[in-house]
Parts: sequence; structure tokens; C-alpha cells
Amino acid sequence: MTLLTSNSNMSLIILLMRNAATHTSPPGYAAFISYRHLPRDAEVACEVQRAIEEYRLPRHVVQTRQAFRSPKLGKCFRDEDELAASHSLPDSIQEALAASRTLIVICSPETRESSWVRREIEMFEQLHGRERIICVLAAGSPEESILPILKTRLIPDASGVLREMPAEPLAADLRPEAKAKRKAELLRIIAAVAGCSYDDLRQRERARKRKRIALASVAAALTIAAVGVFAFQFHQTSEAALIAESKSLAAQALDQYAQGETAQAIETALQALPSSESDTSRPLVPEAQAALEKILALNPDPEQPWTPFYLFETDGEIVDVTYSQEGTWAAVLDATGTVSLYNADNGTLTGTATPHVFELRDDTVPARDWFIKAISPSCLVMGNVTGPGGVVVIDPLTNEVLLDLDDIYPLTAIPLENETGSSDFGLLAYGTRSIAAFLVDAQAKNLLAGAEMPVDQFPRMANLDTFCIQKAPARAYYALDTALVTFNLADETARQDTVSDATIQSVHCKDDLVAFAAANIENSSDGINNYPFSITVARNTGDGFETLWAYEDTFAVTVSTRNDTPQPFASVPKIVDILHCGEDLVLAAAGKKLYAFSLTTGEVVYEQEFAASIVAVQPCFVEEDRYAISLALSDATLNVISPLFDVTTSTDSSTTAVPFTLNGAWLGADNYGNLVAYLHTADRLNRIYCYLFRPFYDSTVAEEFTLDELLAYARQAVGQS
Repeated sequence: MTLLTSNSNMSLIILLMRNAATHTSPPGYAAFISYRHLPRDAEVACEVQRAIEEYRLPRHVVQTRQAFRSPKLGKCFRDEDELAASHSLPDSIQEALAASRTLIVICSPETRESSWVRREIEMFEQLHGRERIICVLAAGSPEESILPILKTRLIPDASGVLREMPAEPLAADLRPEAKAKRKAELLRIIAAVAGCSYDDLRQRERARKRKRIALASVAAALTIAAVGVFAFQFHQTSEAALIAESKSLAAQALDQYAQGETAQAIETALQALPSSESDTSRPLVPEAQAALEKILALNPDPEQPWTPFYLFETDGEIVDVTYSQEGTWAAVLDATGTVSLYNADNGTLTGTATPHVFELRDDTVPARDWFIKAISPSCLVMGNVTGPGGVVVIDPLTNEVLLDLDDIYPLTAIPLENETGSSDFGLLAYGTRSIAAFLVDAQAKNLLAGAEMPVDQFPRMANLDTFCIQKAPARAYYALDTALVTFNLADETARQDTVSDATIQSVHCKDDLVAFAAANIENSSDGINNYPFSITVARNTGDGFETLWAYEDTFAVTVSTRNDTPQPFASVPKIVDILHCGEDLVLAAAGKKLYAFSLTTGEVVYEQEFAASIVAVQPCFVEEDRYAISLALSDATLNVISPLFDVTTSTDSSTTAVPFTLNGAWLGADNYGNLVAYLHTADRLNRIYCYLFRPFYDSTVAEEFTLDELLAYARQAVGQS
């Protein structure tokens, strides 16, 4: 307890300033707002300032309080600059405190740490007393947010000695959870600043509101007749304006849909329509209903078989994308090191994480150093090629960490050849003087087998498309320039064989056969932008390779984009897959050309050249006697073809041109077997656009939907109730 005489510890200057305040004109500020310069506290301080400065006092309060010559309370002083470290308050702050009738302290847990707020309180108390200090709770509890100095009051005892006694400060609650009573709390602050009773001010505020309502009612009654004369004309004008607005919104929604922004397009289309068939507040415009039906894609569109489905948007530039072939989820890695998981059926975000393997360092190049790879519905591999290295394997369905390997430098991870649904995968890693391949069982959290190959010097550019692995026989392959490294996982041995005159670009395997594509892209050209390449199938004999057949052709590296402007797109020769359709086929792509070869004989069973380079290609609908192929081309064309029929992109009804320049594309199928395309574009590097293939057949019968049915589908799609 502190004992003070009524005039002790008070400077002469402060006494003179207090006495001057009682003989001069009213102070210049209605309130001085003291707060910690944090975003939340500053927002509350601004809210209080606006409320005080914009409030007009009821007439009775103005007439009885002589201090106020205007219905306005006056200006507030709120210092917007953080004060530098100093032992004393700046002159401007001291003058503002002296000229303020009230001190309002914005209280939060961090306020207690501010020496400036405490000094402002102490000086105001010496100038004007503690009765004119108001606490405004912005966050936290009163116990942790209100300064101890405000929880006491100096009260003189019988002998005139001031004693510091516990006291409840005058306070208002503006915490976020107090939104429902926010107006009442602001009125409580205004009453304190005005120096009148809160209950009195609230009653007069209610009376003023009733008076306004009464006056408004009289005015409305007087104008009813006049309004009635023009009611019909006004109704017509209003309806015409709503119709025009609905047509404009419908056009805007279709434009958003064309840009792949399906969710935004649905929300815009909903604004253009009445809320139900019984809603008469907005006329039903056929263009708006047709726009919503098109955006929802409930019926296949013969002119647009690939339709915008959803999009992923991340905080940083997208580094890698992968998805479960079974279509249950998709994962996106951005340059901040964040992995975002999405529901592949509807595009909703299901979770994010920042694995420790994606640590950002000064020398990190995320697009070069990091990768993610979907192995199965229950297996996602994440790796860091450089820096601290490391591999983390999780189950995206349960978020369980299956493996966490710190002492390894991975190059890539891939599913096993000729197996689907398995959580086993191949891992390619490197050391100072070696490369190694491992067979990993993710569910058992175990390395099943591995083999290592010493190398004198690691290649300048590691081509990860040349790594493949199979379980029976247990072998893995990786290309070092013109040579193939064979990892015999069963006996943990490795050997290297030169099998090509050109650099190997891509490798796949099946049993004891290996298919590879080779080309010298940098230094080999005939001068007209045609580069030689070869497709070869060789048999692994155990002590080397025996060539079964080789096919040679040329391909173009640079093609025209959709705007007919030459753009480089190095679609290097690639073995896409080895698939079984009656016989085993090698599916290969090079530049603008697509091929299918017999695995054993090398016979060309299908060949087609497109108008632009192939960005991505994926076999689909593979059965015993037929198959199809989905493609993304560098002119931003999506297509589905069947090599069993004479089709081209100019006659194929499965073609759609999307309005983007492609950086990359990933093709697959969703959980229901529908084809999907994930597109990474040059205009928005933090977005992935998903398109869904919905073919239109001659036998297709368009289904009709009522407005209420369309609205229900739309609200479900965007998560509205």
C-alpha cells in the first residue's frame, strides 16, 4: 500500500497545468487513445476513435452540459507512430495528454509490456486524475490485460492522506467474441467521454431512434400517394435493371468458367438468379440459368469435351504436382516448402504440412532440389536432393508418417513397373562417389533390397526419366549418358553397359526387356530443327544387353504455340509406358510425334504427328483388345485418341483448346474412372487448373433440370447451405 499526501511527488509544472485547465477554455481533445502498436490493438483504437468522433449527442445532453457547445464530442488524439526508446514522453504527447478530457487505454495481454502506455497513464493521472481514465478490453481476460496501475485508486482517509486502494476501473469490452454487444459497448465509452450516465444516454438514444422512426413513418405516409402514381413505371425500370444485371453476371460467370475458375463462376452465376423458383425479388433470366447449367457441366458439351473442374492455388510458386492414380487425392508442393493435399473428386483442400525435408536455405532452388511422388493411395514420398537431404513417406489418408530417413540424398522415387496399388516403390539415391537403387516397402517401413554402383563423376544433368524398377525379376535401371546401369537387387550387385551412341533420355522395363529412347539434343541437328532419335528394345542377358530392335526418326524441339508464336518446348524422346493390349506395346513420344511399337518385334502399330509438341501423354481405358491415349499439347490442346481408329486432332470430337500457355501437365483418371488433366500455366505460377473429360456421344440425351435442382447442385459444389 502506498501513502501519499495530497500534494507530494507532484511537480510545480504539473500543478500549474492542472490549475490552468480549470480556468481556461475546454481542452482540445475529447479523448487521448493510448495503445500498444499491434495490428489488433490499432484496429480497436481506430474503431473507438471513429465512434467518438462521428457520434452526435442527443439535444438534452448538449443543453445541460455547458462544456459542449456542439452535439459532436470532438476529436481524439491517437498517435500512429511507434515511439522510439526514451526516458521521457515527447512534447507532442505531453501536450496532447494535457489537452485531452479523457484517456482511453486499449488493453490486451501485450499492453502490460509497454512502458509508453504506462507513462501516458501516469502523466494523465497527474494532470486530470484517474476518474477520467477508461479501459477498453481488446483481447485476453481483464486479469491479464488491464494494467495493475488501473486496478487501484488513491482515496484520502480521514486525516487527508491519500491511500492506494483496490478499485474496479471503468471498462468496456470490445473483444472479438463480444460482437453481439459491440454497439452497446461503444455507447458505454461515448457516455464516459461525454461525462453522462450510460443508462441515460442509452434511453435517449432509444428515444431518438423512435422519433426518427416516427418521422420516417409520417414521411412515408405523405409520399405513398406520389409513389403509387409511379409504382408501375418504377417496377418496370427496376425489373429492367435487374435483368440487365443478371445478363452481365451471367457473361462474367462464363468468362470465369473459361478461365478455369469454376467455383468463382458458380458463385457469380448464383448472384444472377433468384434464390428459388418461388423467389420473386429477381426475375429469372434464361441466359443466367443457361450459364449455371453450362458451368455445372451436368450435361456433356459436344463443343467442349474437356471442361474446367476446379483449381488449386498455393501461396508460393508451384514446384511439383503428383496425384494418386486411383484419384482419391492430389498433392501440390510450392516454393515455400508447403505440401497441400486436395480431394481429387472435388478439389477441396484437406490439409497442409511443411515437412522438415523442405528446409529453405540460402542455396536452395526448390524446383531443382525438391520432389513429391504419389506411389499409391496410401503412399506419398517427399524428398530433398541437396542441402540436408532426407526422405519422408506419409500415408495421405491417415497422415501417418511411414518412413523418415535423414541420412540419404534421394534423386527420385517411382512406383514399381507393371504393378498398381502397391505401396512398394523404387528409390534412387546418390553419394559422393556412387549411386544406389533401393526397393522400399512403405507399409512395412523397411528397405527390402538395394544395390550400389561406384561412379568416377556424377553426370552434370541427372535425367530422372531414365530410372525404372521392377520386383520380378528384382532389378532397377538408370542411365548414365550412353550407358545403362543395372542394379541387381536380389544379390546387391550392379554393372554398367554402354548400349547407345546417343544420350539416353528415358527408360522402361518389363521382365528381362528394357526399352529406352536416346537422342543428342544439344549438338545434333540437320539445320532445319530436326533432331535424330532412336527407340530401342534390348534383352538383359545377365552379362550385358542383346538388342532386339531399334527404330530411328527425327523430331522437332521448337514448335508454335496457340498464338502461332514460336516458343521452345523441348519435348524430348520418351518411353511413355509398356502396356498390354492383346500384345505388349511400347508407347513412345518425341516432339510432335506419338508411336506405338510391338515390344517384341518393333513393328510400328500406330504413328501420328500433331500440330504442336507433346507436353504429356498417358494411356487410358486399357483393355485386352483396345486402349486410348490422353494428351496435352504445347498449344494448350487437350485430346483423347484411340490408335485403333483413323483419327486426327482436326476431326476428333475429343479435343478442347484451353486458354493458357502450358508449363507442364499431368494426366490421369479420378476415382470414378473419368479422365482428368492437371495443368500448370505460365500466367499463374501458383495455380494448377484441373479439367475433366466428359465425352459427348451421338446417343447422349441431354437431361433437363429445374431451377431449384440447378441451385441445389450449385450450392453443394461451392459448399453453401
